[in-house]
Amino acid sequence: MRNVARVVMTVLLIVVLGSGFRWLYINRAQFMNTESALPGATAVAAVWTTTLPDHTGKTYDLSQVKGKPLILNFWATWCEPCRDEMPEISELASQHPEIVVLGLAIDEAAAVHEFVESTPVSYPLLIAENEGMPLAELLGNNKGVLPYTVIISAQGEVTHIFFGRVNRQMLQKALNL
Repeated sequence: MRNVARVVMTVLLIVVLGSGFRWLYINRAQFMNTESALPGATAVAAVWTTTLPDHTGKTYDLSQVKGKPLILNFWATWCEPCRDEMPEISELASQHPEIVVLGLAIDEAAAVHEFVESTPVSYPLLIAENEGMPLAELLGNNKGVLPYTVIISAQGEVTHIFFGRVNRQMLQKALNL
């Protein structure tokens, strides 16, 4: 009887694993795709209508940066890769004041305030809370990952999107610096 149960369990395991691998094979494009179509004018228009506070409560109207090259970096205090990329983004922002860099925290104000106390950055960190992920999704983050970085040209077009951690070289190349 034990041998029969063992054979049945082995067959079931093979069927389940085979079905899983088959599903992954059929849907592999969804998981292998590292690029996404760049968002259009409607998505960028949503950026210009967004107003967010920073950790001190000062309000930023994103329409004020319209007409300038813009790096939007969606991040969170609990996200290790987000925190890892910040020094390089901060250095780039310091050396290129002609480029606007904004960090949109998918986080609570208190967490961002505590983060800024221990890790100062050279660019504004805005509190996007619940608004942040829908805006990121509208701007092409169809994977729901953080960090997520969007580059918008001075002409108001999304030129690059990055899923996951970015570094200075990636941003410089995207911005032709």
